[in-house]
Amino acid sequence: MRKIIFIHNLLVVALVVGAVGIPASIHSQQTYTLESARFITYLSEITSNISSKNLSGPPVAAVRANVQTRQISAAQAVAQKKEGPHGPFEQIINQAATTHQVDPYLIKAIIMAESRYNPNAVSKRGARGLMQLMPVTAKSLGVENSFDPEDNINGGVMYFKKLLDRFDGNVEHALAAYNAGSRYVRKYGGVPPFRQTQTYIHKVFKYHRQYKQEVEKDGKVV
Repeated sequence: MRKIIFIHNLLVVALVVGAVGIPASIHSQQTYTLESARFITYLSEITSNISSKNLSGPPVAAVRANVQTRQISAAQAVAQKKEGPHGPFEQIINQAATTHQVDPYLIKAIIMAESRYNPNAVSKRGARGLMQLMPVTAKSLGVENSFDPEDNINGGVMYFKKLLDRFDGNVEHALAAYNAGSRYVRKYGGVPPFRQTQTYIHKVFKYHRQYKQEVEKDGKVV
């Protein structure tokens, strides 16, 4: 019985050591000392003896596999965070912005404020997709599928460009029209006194500054 407890304790120690510092691949990373190698060999022999005697022990292989999976998931999460929310749609946004001669950072900011980069987003009023196009607006722009990122972004950028032209390049008025409708901008001679619209414009400008600062910091060119 004491021998079994001793073996069990050794395996627990091995698990702890493996979790905090032992690399997953022995052949690819020669970081073991001679004593460590002998220790691992000794543990393998003990594990074999336990299996042959039908004695229960900690699932060493399963634990290492789980640790490796968590490490990969963490690495992927870091990569996605570094890439940013607009990463998967970067090329589409830049192409549409270039075609319609609109600031790409502004388009990214609009998408963030509208849908937080969720291509399947649907508002309570029925606006759809990344740039939250209403069905009637999408149809007038020739958008066949508002949930298709490329179709939605191309239509949304085209629409925003029309608003910019309608309001003589005034970005604030174009954003107000995008959110509340052109008639209200004309009615009030500028940004309408709607809290939702004013908050929306503030968010877009904030995101716009953040995206430009990130790109300038990383030294990237769109």
